[in-house]
Amino acid sequence: MGIRKKFINWIDALFVIVLLIVIFHLVNVSLANAKIGLIVTQTSGQYRITEVYPFDQADQNKIQVGDLLLEVNGRDASEHYYVEKYRSVEQADTLRIQKQNGDIQEIHINNEHWLDNINTNTLFFTIIIPVLFLLIFLLMSFIVYVKKKEDNAARLLILFFISVGMIYFASPASGRLDLVGKLLMSLLPLCFCIYMYFMNVYLARFKIRFVKPVVIHTLTAIVVTQFVLSGLFIVDAIDFDIIWVINPIFLALIAISYLICLYRLIVIFKRYRYTKLNPLFKFMLVAHAASFIPFVLSNVITLFFFKVQLLPASFSTLFLLALPVSYLYLFTSNRLFDIDFMLTRFKYYTALSILPALGVLLFIVIIFNIEYDHTWVQWFQIYVVIHIGFTLFLYLKELIDYKFRPKFFKQMYSYQDSLDRFSRSMARVMKKDDLIRAIEQEVSIMLPYCRYQFLTVNSDQQSVTPAPSSDVDQAISKALLASAHTFQIADVITMPHGVALIIGKRKDCLYVLWIGNKNNRTLFNVDELQWLKTIANYTSIVHENLYFLENLMEQLEEEMSQAQSATTSPWLLRLLFLLSENERRRLASDLHDSALQDQLIWYRRLETFMVDNKLSAHMHNELYQIREGLLDVIHQIRETCNELRPPLINELGIVEAIQSLTDHLQLQVNFAVILQSKPVTAKLSEEQITAVYRIMQELLRNTEKHAKANQVIIDIKEVDHHIHLTYKDDGIGMNLENMQSSFSRMGLSGIRERVISLEGSIEFLSEAGMGLSVHIIIPISLSNRREEM
Repeated sequence: MGIRKKFINWIDALFVIVLLIVIFHLVNVSLANAKIGLIVTQTSGQYRITEVYPFDQADQNKIQVGDLLLEVNGRDASEHYYVEKYRSVEQADTLRIQKQNGDIQEIHINNEHWLDNINTNTLFFTIIIPVLFLLIFLLMSFIVYVKKKEDNAARLLILFFISVGMIYFASPASGRLDLVGKLLMSLLPLCFCIYMYFMNVYLARFKIRFVKPVVIHTLTAIVVTQFVLSGLFIVDAIDFDIIWVINPIFLALIAISYLICLYRLIVIFKRYRYTKLNPLFKFMLVAHAASFIPFVLSNVITLFFFKVQLLPASFSTLFLLALPVSYLYLFTSNRLFDIDFMLTRFKYYTALSILPALGVLLFIVIIFNIEYDHTWVQWFQIYVVIHIGFTLFLYLKELIDYKFRPKFFKQMYSYQDSLDRFSRSMARVMKKDDLIRAIEQEVSIMLPYCRYQFLTVNSDQQSVTPAPSSDVDQAISKALLASAHTFQIADVITMPHGVALIIGKRKDCLYVLWIGNKNNRTLFNVDELQWLKTIANYTSIVHENLYFLENLMEQLEEEMSQAQSATTSPWLLRLLFLLSENERRRLASDLHDSALQDQLIWYRRLETFMVDNKLSAHMHNELYQIREGLLDVIHQIRETCNELRPPLINELGIVEAIQSLTDHLQLQVNFAVILQSKPVTAKLSEEQITAVYRIMQELLRNTEKHAKANQVIIDIKEVDHHIHLTYKDDGIGMNLENMQSSFSRMGLSGIRERVISLEGSIEFLSEAGMGLSVHIIIPISLSNRREEM
């Protein structure tokens, strides 16, 4: 292993040396030769200029499409190596151009001092950006190497980063038709092959195959063949005419390789989108798409089919920077940010920027009197830059709002405080009077200059309660009665004398909170109206729930009053237990979405603070204790949530649900739990599985608290369309002569009621010192009717 490690280190060192030599050569080529930027076509023995790259030497010297190229370096254009081979003019000192009006233009290219008069755009896109681009990729590669150099996937990722960075860095030298630069550019399709190899190795830890090896090997062989042909052409080992074959193959390989990667990412994401790996594959898919789609769509595909570039390659390839950042984060972090949140914001801000970007484009054209001789591609490029600017501005604005708005705009912050305060008060509301008092308190705090009143509008009887006592009140009543049939719950309707919040609706009655205009004669602003809208939503939900609970309690009281025996109706018990389970789920959801998430946020902030700051040993120890305490609280909340709402009960089935319960409990108690089960093929409802789960949970809890048992045996089987459950422990048992007292003390009465709710039977067998046995029989098919009482 030591020899192998030394050999690998020597290979790494040699690779770095070669890399530095290539970088030095590319820098030298880019700095020693001005970019001329001329494309010509040979027609009738003449070389006519067909394309002039913007911002390059040809563009700065006013050479135009349609001019004739006569001489290069004092010799006929046909004798210039790059003109004959690539139909391009680079690495030249002098040009002789015949303008379209017949004038002859002599142009001298100052290659030695061309940087002194360089155009800002040329400096930015051909020197600054490629250098920064390469440095970022190399830095990311170094970080991955330091952290994960023993990981094969990490080494492939490093090779992928360096390949992409070097190819981008080589683009200025390739544009100057340098041999090394051209060779590096022809390796672009190989980058995707390296990416496929990396994904196969990385995903192997999840037992997932990204692409079949035969596909990667075949594609790599084709890419290498294309590279060899390109190299032979570049070094003049094969005929010039082969360029017309190589270029389309080169572009096709880029498109095919990219589409294979994108297709496989989409397929794997769809396959695992409902698993815990969903964020991982969505993250990879978004990073890959954001990095390559701009370049492939605007350069590769459009060049291949339409012979035009929608965006300059130097601009569209900037999106490749998303790759090193994304995969570095993926490799070095144990958690992922919320990609769904980012995508939602991206779609929203992108759509929002369409019209403003068009408006700014028209404004620039009209105000600055720009000539209309640009091609549609150039107009598209200008629009894209403006649109991206708007999108980034909106992203930045949101970040600034989040950080600074509560500090500088206290009123907005007070609205959020009000909503938090109001939502907490809603949790304590048990009747309508409490709801009214809570609303009155909040409105009087936030809108002290407004008069408010609760109204009941009966559209059938054409009445408003309380009756209007003034002309303004009568006008309000008429307006409400006239439009009552169109109002919906939680609506906020602005009227001449104020706003109406629709907080409830029942048959012909409409329950309205009327808030009059402010006494200081100012209108309700946007924040106030939004606050009122939220208050209306909160209030309407609580109002509807209170109404529902009132009706439910009336029905339950009626059912209970009609009971003709001591045995409570199974239907009624099922309803009560269903309400109880729903309340458990709601409480678990609230705990998970509020308390648990808040604890996690504070834990992460504390963890980040401890990592980012140098602390004394005493303070670090204290913060460490606090962090461990937070972890304990987080664990307790999770345990409580799982107990209130056991995960995946319905998906697991009855046997698996009990197995999950016993496996989890076995880690906490000091007695053995043995689950004996015969196949249960019947499909039970979630209500039945939950009830059995709760019965077993209560029996095990009872054993833990009272039985002092060493062993518990649970038996489950299906017999004649019934589920038979037997629970037996070897604990201290109890005297069943005083059953009611024992049932009450040990919670067995609740178990019996759950069995009755399932229309089953239960039998308790126990003697002092002989343990407890419970036999339960539950029918698989429950009655859907309410039995007569």
